[in-house]
Amino acid sequence: MHYFAHAYYQSVRQRIRYFRIRLRLLAIYVFLIWYADCLPETLFQESHSTVLLSSGGELLGAHISKDEQWRFPECDSVPLKFKTCLIAFEDRNFYHHPGVSIKGLFRAFIQNIGRGERVSGGSTLTMQLVRLMRKNPPRTYREKLHEIILATRVEIRLEKEEILRLYSSYAPFGNNVVGLEAASWRFYGRPPHLLSWAESATLAVLPNAPGLIYPGKNHDRLLAKRNRLLRYLYEHGTLDKTSYETALTEPLPDSPLPLPSLSPHLLMRAMQEGKTGTTIHSTIRESVQIQSGQILERHLALLRENKIYNGSVLITSVHSGEIIAYTANTSYSDAEHAPYVDCIQAARSTGSVIKPLLYAKSMQAGLISPEMLLTDLPSRYGGFSPTNYTNAYDGLVPANEALSRSLNIPFVQLLNTYGLSRFHGDLRQFGFSSITHNASHYGLSLILGGAEVRSDELNEVYGNLARQLLGEPQRSLSYVSGNHNTLTERVETDRACIYETFRAMLAVTRPDEENNWQYFSSGQKIAWKTGTSFGFRDAWAVGITPDYVVTVWIGNADGEGRPGLTGINAAAPVLFDVFKTLDRSKNWFPKPEDRFEEVRICTTSGHRATADCPHTVLKAIPVTTLRSAGCPYHRIIHLDPSEKNRVTSACIPVHDMHHRAWFMLPPFIEKFYRKSHPSYQPPPPFLPGCADEGQRLYVIYPHPDQKIYLPTDMQGMVRPVIFEATRNGSGTIYWHLDDQFIGQTSDIHQLALRPETGKHLLTVVDESGIQSTVAFEITEK
Repeated sequence: MHYFAHAYYQSVRQRIRYFRIRLRLLAIYVFLIWYADCLPETLFQESHSTVLLSSGGELLGAHISKDEQWRFPECDSVPLKFKTCLIAFEDRNFYHHPGVSIKGLFRAFIQNIGRGERVSGGSTLTMQLVRLMRKNPPRTYREKLHEIILATRVEIRLEKEEILRLYSSYAPFGNNVVGLEAASWRFYGRPPHLLSWAESATLAVLPNAPGLIYPGKNHDRLLAKRNRLLRYLYEHGTLDKTSYETALTEPLPDSPLPLPSLSPHLLMRAMQEGKTGTTIHSTIRESVQIQSGQILERHLALLRENKIYNGSVLITSVHSGEIIAYTANTSYSDAEHAPYVDCIQAARSTGSVIKPLLYAKSMQAGLISPEMLLTDLPSRYGGFSPTNYTNAYDGLVPANEALSRSLNIPFVQLLNTYGLSRFHGDLRQFGFSSITHNASHYGLSLILGGAEVRSDELNEVYGNLARQLLGEPQRSLSYVSGNHNTLTERVETDRACIYETFRAMLAVTRPDEENNWQYFSSGQKIAWKTGTSFGFRDAWAVGITPDYVVTVWIGNADGEGRPGLTGINAAAPVLFDVFKTLDRSKNWFPKPEDRFEEVRICTTSGHRATADCPHTVLKAIPVTTLRSAGCPYHRIIHLDPSEKNRVTSACIPVHDMHHRAWFMLPPFIEKFYRKSHPSYQPPPPFLPGCADEGQRLYVIYPHPDQKIYLPTDMQGMVRPVIFEATRNGSGTIYWHLDDQFIGQTSDIHQLALRPETGKHLLTVVDESGIQSTVAFEITEK
């Protein structure tokens, strides 16, 4: 009986022992499973500051993190000086322990027992990293054990250099400064790799007690800590005597410095575009950014006397589409005048700054050639009566001169001929996203500033014209390094038409500024154009070279207009000062010879020569302009033997006539043309009783002194009245209402008009100068 009891007892003990072994194995197994997964996939989930760097890596600006800390995104590497100082001060055995220093922990335990309080933690850098990861929980022995375990796991997962990198990125440096990158900029105003030994030593000792010692607080204790570390480095051969003594003389920083703010609006734009909490390696060139900002501030300091407070400068590379300077407004010091508005992204009235686009597209459509004459007369289009900037008119003006002088009348007429809806579609396809209304909303004022565009989109459009001329792909602008986005759906413009447009823009001027515009010559070829919006609210200047596109806007962010706020006075000086700071282009745009063809040009009219043109010259013009009209102004006239009178076969025999090619203008054109061309000779008058009856001209409607009621439709909208004229034979009729040119017709001579209430005078003139005039009155019901 005793034997069986003993055997049973032994069996129970053996099962208990086996159970304990299994329990221990299970505990070990559970621990190993926990140990393998005890670290989160990402050790730190902190929010970061948004950091903007230049193309050369310089700090342009930063925005504080969501939790109000200056915590830059994780650094890529740790500079040697800081690494050496950090290891020497915090963990001299860093490269040799597995995350835990038994010797250090034992020494700390003895010191704490001896003092009766915690005076040392014995933590390695790896353990400190774990503590940072766990957001500094209460210091207990249990927590210390947890840190030890996690530290060994960190050492298994990460290389030593990665541990140093993470520690340097998340160590506290006092106040709300976290991480080496932020500390280096906040305390010394430069990146960590440019710090001296003394500066690196100062930052290395700060995380040890960031709440107690930091620049501006407990200066003497911080200095003593730094100098002890420097002495250690000297005694162990890291520093020579000269370097050590020099380092001791370097002062400590007094308080945190403000971070650079060279392009604050670009920083905010990047954050709005989803780049918050990242480091943005931009295409901005720091020196160009600084210079463009200084130039803008210098000019605005003068313009403020006229209560003009805002402006922007955008500089891009033609070849890459990269933004190299982004100055979107004035400094933030004058908060009253909306300095926070990003004027580069704000849509503003174009003024004349898009006229070159219509010029190029009209050449591409074959409507004009560079030197052909365009009409420049007082004109009316329905209720729209545009005027030139100077309120002066030339009658006729070469197309390229109309662009260079920025004349309004020729371009309104050109837009009317080219087609409002057609050009509106071109602008949308060019990439102007702010043109959101339909064409009728803008009307013909579209070419004079009736629409609004953004400065960056304007820059992109002219940059893409330059890229097309250079045979390079069209691109969207980018401020992120390496992000060269090509475009495939933007409007294509003939290269020869672009070349001729830029050639006309080389001579951009205004007749009222002839004595001043040459002041802007910078010694290099720059295709440039200014623009001034209605009411003097916006002043524009855009300049293009084979290397750069610069757009300048000057005005008030709230839209207030100011007298004298014009493109030529306010924006152009900034433009050319900016170009003086940029590298000069070695060559001009290459002429696309394959897109030109030589033809005979009438030297007087600039049109393609006809058989009636007495003086011609052989010139190369874009092949697209070969479709433009031949010279309409030279005609063969018949004179009597004295050549003082015009005659017809009804007056004298044909064999007695003298035949001459004559440059003939309709009377209303002649009236203005002679003011700027005093050498113009009108054709002789007809011999009395010898007028060309076969070309008689009549106004069919309205009748003389007729009173007309304007019709309305069912919605009460005023409908136009169809006016009609006739002539014997084919040809062109020029229509004028109250001495203002309103259009021309061929073959079918009808014109829809909405004259205002009151008395009017309608005059029609043909190419021969024969005219017919009718007075009428518009009355209300």
